[in-house]
Amino acid sequence: MDDTNKDILKLLKEDGRMSFTEIGEKLGISRVAVKKRVAKLEQEGIIRGYKAVIHREGAVKMFMEITTVDGSSEDLLDYLNRTGYVTELYIMTGTNRIHATAVAPEVSELKYLMKMVRKTFADSIKKIECHAVKEVIKDTFGGVDYDRTERERNKRDE
Repeated sequence: MDDTNKDILKLLKEDGRMSFTEIGEKLGISRVAVKKRVAKLEQEGIIRGYKAVIHREGAVKMFMEITTVDGSSEDLLDYLNRTGYVTELYIMTGTNRIHATAVAPEVSELKYLMKMVRKTFADSIKKIECHAVKEVIKDTFGGVDYDRTERERNKRDE
């Protein structure tokens, strides 16, 4: 990947709605050249899509780290995949490890999800750890890049 493609990706990451003309003007290349490069980046799977990042005021995020019994994760994965609260689901390195990120408007809803997972898959789970997010420092996928000095300033003002 050359520097021009890297610059295009950086600009699109900052503003996914930036037009090819605007990108071309910033980089000193034509709109057509930008369009061709973006199309190639999409075909290669480097650009996987575009989305609006929605801020959910007061939403609570929880991380679940689950270790399963050998060969018993498929039903659990299917359940977590179908659950509306789960926004990310990964099979991790190590033996039988799953990571799920869940988001809900209220802590009680995440507690209920955790309770249902423990109850429904009690025979499949060796270990489960759940942690609610206390504070977001940086989340580039969620549109948050919180300046640490601003965070410290806010703490002093409290």
